[in-house]
Amino acid sequence: MSTCFPFAAALAALASPYQLREQSMGDAVDDAFAAALYRSTRSDLLQIPGDPSVIEQLISMQQRAQTMAYQHSYPQAAYLIVQRDAQAIGRVILQHHNAVLHIVDIAILPQAQQHGAASAVFGQLQALASRQGLRIELAVNKSNLAARRLYQRLGFQLHGEDEVQEHLRWVPA
Repeated sequence: MSTCFPFAAALAALASPYQLREQSMGDAVDDAFAAALYRSTRSDLLQIPGDPSVIEQLISMQQRAQTMAYQHSYPQAAYLIVQRDAQAIGRVILQHHNAVLHIVDIAILPQAQQHGAASAVFGQLQALASRQGLRIELAVNKSNLAARRLYQRLGFQLHGEDEVQEHLRWVPA
């Protein structure tokens, strides 16, 4: 059975200037940020020729579908906002189940990427996993070369794949 793990408290020591806080579902500011973050990850949809308002509706519909799928598949997940100097720059969704800390999703705004935010989050997750005797698992799209390089650099190993994604695992030493 899944258990809700106090991730924000466990990750309080995130390397400065980064912080984590729980996402407030239904909060207008957090919901707007989540929408903007999702939109920033969908360059594939933004490149579709057509009426921009229709494309925005499609992106919004896709975001709602993703949110519902995550809530259904990971009902005990923690939704955390990644901040830099108290400004939202990303989000990580985590679920703890048995001996696995599953990273459901992590996204950082494009303008905030390659400044160490994801590395700071992963460093704390790995420290937490080491203290708790947990392994970390995630999936990454094969087309996301930057993320795949980051995960490889952080010591994640391939433990399965399908046509679209690689399934990676990190085990504490």
